[in-house]
Amino acid sequence: MNTPSKQRFEDADFLRGIAAVGVVVFHFLYGFLPDVGPAGLPSSLISVDPPVLLAIVNGPFLVSIFFVLSSFVLTASLVDRSDRRRAGIAILKRFPRLLPLTVVGTLLPAILYLSGCMFNVEAAGLTGSSWLERSGGVKLWEPWPQPSLEGAVQDVLLLFARGVSQYNSALWTMKYELIGSIFALITAALMGSRPRVLLDGAIVVVLGYGALKVHPLCAICVATVYLAKYVLPLVSSLTKSWALILILCGLVLGSTYQPFPEVWRADEWAARQIVRADWFIHGLGAMLLLIGVRAMRLSRIYQSAPSRFLARHSFAMYVLHVPLQGSVASLVLLFFGNNALGIAAAFAVSTALLALLVLPVSRLDEAWVKTLNRFQAKPKAERSGRLA
Repeated sequence: MNTPSKQRFEDADFLRGIAAVGVVVFHFLYGFLPDVGPAGLPSSLISVDPPVLLAIVNGPFLVSIFFVLSSFVLTASLVDRSDRRRAGIAILKRFPRLLPLTVVGTLLPAILYLSGCMFNVEAAGLTGSSWLERSGGVKLWEPWPQPSLEGAVQDVLLLFARGVSQYNSALWTMKYELIGSIFALITAALMGSRPRVLLDGAIVVVLGYGALKVHPLCAICVATVYLAKYVLPLVSSLTKSWALILILCGLVLGSTYQPFPEVWRADEWAARQIVRADWFIHGLGAMLLLIGVRAMRLSRIYQSAPSRFLARHSFAMYVLHVPLQGSVASLVLLFFGNNALGIAAAFAVSTALLALLVLPVSRLDEAWVKTLNRFQAKPKAERSGRLA
């Protein structure tokens, strides 16, 4: 079998870039337009609250896309050609891979707050957004300690254990990205490349159940490995009509936001299952979307300059956007007022600054990834030398 090349993931990179932009817009809506959608649409049509939210700006759905894409890219080559050694190395690399940008995403809001440049609370007083007040900046209430640079450094390490950050609310996913990717890599190592539909299904069920105990997103990571081995290799046989149908189905599933009646949540056990069901709906939608996008085979679009820019900087966009909205966007809104001009200026200025900041941050991340990749390549070179 042929090992997937980096070019085979250009469609996944495209989808990741679009998802990153969607998350930025989603949090801006939550913070600065909590009751009205874009262009003044009534909140019943597009909103950051139930019952309906368009998939392209639905935060939980977009997060599910990130997890599906991450698991697919990590494990596609492992189930295409068995290599447990590579799987083991990839597991060892996951924490250091995620660490540098997590540090940046934590220290930036800490520095902004300590220098008096965080204005999310004041802006929330104008917009009426509880999210902007409590999650758009640094958490200041008990039991959180007084913010400090030392506390920010500690927050980075504790984040991967507790799944919540005092300094950057977007980083809650890092814990589950780490654990979910490790579960996915273990699943890929056990499945290998031999076609064993029933046995592999049993492996996915067992490991998926264990991952579900951590978070539904981790279980979605495990399920994606099965998708990568048995479903995604078949996309070449799909017509573009079927691909479009799958994309539309994925977007429909991704347009749900807490769709179950609130009364069903009265029981604690039922509430927990409903939360899981919400994530599973989004996970299935993300998988259908990935299949459809790969089957469309639109290389000209996937390789375009805007697509490559968004894909290259998607991780940096994700970790930086909330601090900039809590500081820069909030300051601009306070200056112009809570009106159409103020909201538009807040989005334009904060997004432009985000586009500039992601450039050096992404370069830092890429340099770190190259260093980690040398760790994987070094044993092969040494072994080849010994054989020679």
